[in-house]
Amino acid sequence: MQVLIKIIQEHKYGQMLGMVLRIGLGLLFIYASLDKIWNPGLFAKSISNYRILPLPLLHISAIILPWLEFLCGLALILNKYPRAANAWIAGLLLVFIMAVISAMSRGLDFNCGCFNVNEATANLGFGKIAENIGLLLCAGFLELQFRTNQK
Repeated sequence: MQVLIKIIQEHKYGQMLGMVLRIGLGLLFIYASLDKIWNPGLFAKSISNYRILPLPLLHISAIILPWLEFLCGLALILNKYPRAANAWIAGLLLVFIMAVISAMSRGLDFNCGCFNVNEATANLGFGKIAENIGLLLCAGFLELQFRTNQK
């Protein structure tokens, strides 16, 4: 851990990597939000497939979640409140990981609704969990960078 912090603080590549991760994560979350923003009804159906949320929370979640993804992605790209945006993204990723694990443990298999709510293929699985863990690690690296830059 100390080695990683030293790289972030002292090497230009650590700073460059942080910038690339910040912008990349921001672009990814903006991209992920667009189809959901344009198709809130289909996204509500994707959320309902997880069988986690009660009906009263389903539609409001389908409206708020994509805009939260969009705004957090935009904040990361513009470097405005990046620490808060990154924390929200990390929280969302944890929720996504838990939702996929929950669905898989109950034998559910459907389109996760992550990027394309129109897609009919089933894509829950360990690959989706690994993808989200990788993104969470990127958010963790950014948090380390934000903390070291603050000191």
